Amino acid sequence: MSSLLAYLLPDPEQSAAARTLLVLAYAATAMCWLCANRRTRLTQNGAFSSWWLLGAVLLLLLAINKLFDLRRCFEDEIRAVAKAEGWYDRRQPMQFALAVVFPVVLAMLSGVFLATHARRFVRENRLALVGWVLLLLYLFLRQTQEWKPVLPWLEASRYYDWRFALEVSGILLVALAPFVAHPPKR
Repeated sequence: MSSLLAYLLPDPEQSAAARTLLVLAYAATAMCWLCANRRTRLTQNGAFSSWWLLGAVLLLLLAINKLFDLRRCFEDEIRAVAKAEGWYDRRQPMQFALAVVFPVVLAMLSGVFLATHARRFVRENRLALVGWVLLLLYLFLRQTQEWKPVLPWLEASRYYDWRFALEVSGILLVALAPFVAHPPKR
């Protein structure tokens, strides 16, 4: 991490202050989405209120994940299981499945779900869509670090320098979405 950006932006995995800031940002954004849920539930016969509530729950889960560093806890548990069952030395296929295949399948299922069930909400709240895409991109790149062959690619793209900016920009866009959201048309 020799770029200027790396010196300006803290590493959330090494900095308690950066992690606390991100947890507070996720929690504040979740509160914004809860307020949007309440506003749409009271004014438009509940149109979109369930989507605002789902977003708030997901943001709270992301805050809990960031607060307790659950990824590292799961990583330690899976490593212990692999060592106990004797397949730790042959873990590359499992790492690929958990780090690359699983997130890609989840992204595809989420895209299909949004395209079929939440099409109107996404169309009218594009800022939320862009913010969620940035957050999911951050989570995907963060998860791919578990598959060791991708590390040279991440280092070549200087991912460690701009990952904090990617996560913060996603949070900001998701946080702004309830404020610029137009009430749904009847």
